[in-house]
Amino acid sequence: MMSATNDYIDVLKLYEESGIDESYGDEPYSFFADKSNIFVKETVVLPKKSDVNISILKAKQEAEKLVASVDNLDALQKTLSSFTLNPLSKFASHCIFGVGVDNPKLLVITEMPNSEEDRSGEAICGATGEMFKKILSAIHCSVDENTYTFPVSPFRTPGARIPTSEEMEISIPFMKRFIDILKPKVILTMGGLPTNVLLSQNQPITAMRGKWFEYNGIPVMPTFALTYLLNNIEAKRKAWADLQLLAEKL
Repeated sequence: MMSATNDYIDVLKLYEESGIDESYGDEPYSFFADKSNIFVKETVVLPKKSDVNISILKAKQEAEKLVASVDNLDALQKTLSSFTLNPLSKFASHCIFGVGVDNPKLLVITEMPNSEEDRSGEAICGATGEMFKKILSAIHCSVDENTYTFPVSPFRTPGARIPTSEEMEISIPFMKRFIDILKPKVILTMGGLPTNVLLSQNQPITAMRGKWFEYNGIPVMPTFALTYLLNNIEAKRKAWADLQLLAEKL
C-alpha cells in the first residue's frame, strides 16, 4: 500500500506530464481585488533595557557622577549599597563595606570578598580576619585606632572567579573616592588585584611586592593576599619583610 506522500507525488507528476501549471479552487478568485489587508502592521513594544544590559562605560560614568558630590564615609557607603549598575551585585549575597577609623594612618586594600565575608556581610572575618589582626598588631596598627580597610570590589564574583577588567572599571570610582575622603598617610595593597587596579599596572604580585610605589602622592606598599598567606610559610616570611618596610614608613 502506497503512503499518502507517494500518492501526492504521483498526482503532481501527472499534472507535470499533462502540462498543468496552474490550479483553481471551486470558488472564483479575483487577482485584482484589494489586497491591502493581507499584511497587517502590528505595534511592537520593545522591552526596556535592564540594569544588567547597561554598558560598562555608562555604568562607570554614572558611578563617577554619583561619588563626585559625596564627601563623607557614611554617605559614600549608602551610595555604594544603592548602586545597582554593577553586574556583580546581582550575584553577591552582600555588599561588603570597609571598616576602620576616619583619616587613618594606614589604609589596607584587600582582594575580593571571600565566601565567608559574602555570607556574613562582614569585612575581614574568619581565619583571614584573625591573620589580618595579627599583621596589623605586628606593625602597631588596628582598625579601632589608626587603620581603615576595604576590599578592592565590594561584591564577590560568582564562583570566586577573577573579575574582568570591565567589572573592575565600575568599582574603581568608589575605591578612588574612598581614598580621597580617608586621606591615608600610607596604603598597603594585599594581593595582585588591588595592587594592579590601584596603580594601573599589569604585573604579578611577586614582581611588585616589597617595593614602594605612589598613588596621588601617597606611598603604596604591595604584598601578598591574605588568603595566599594563610597556608604559605615562605610567603609569610616575604610579607613580613614587606611589613617591616611599611612599619618604618609609618
